[in-house]
Amino acid sequence: MHLLAIILNEEKYLDDILAELIELEISGATVIDGVAMERVLAKDVPIFAGLLQTTRGSRSYNKNIFALIPDRKIIEQFIHILSEIGIDLSDPAIGTLFTIPVDFKLNRENKPK
Repeated sequence: MHLLAIILNEEKYLDDILAELIELEISGATVIDGVAMERVLAKDVPIFAGLLQTTRGSRSYNKNIFALIPDRKIIEQFIHILSEIGIDLSDPAIGTLFTIPVDFKLNRENKPK
């Protein structure tokens, strides 16, 4: 099992990405609004206010998508489908995609009694 993480800088692709997850029978994804670290520091810590000047071209806000994927082949299929519809998550301006191996998930079968 893998935790799929997508940091999506181009929000216009959110609906398409979620629709493709549903097509692959991946439900229960979580979408979280994100704020770039530079934006938070520049706003909340006056000494870092100059950071806003240096990050003008970058996105201040993003969408973070997390989903448990049972099989690596599904991830490869998902990436292929996204590229076919023009979503290139190897382009940092659009976003980034990575996975983390999950070796344990609590469920009713393995819950301590």
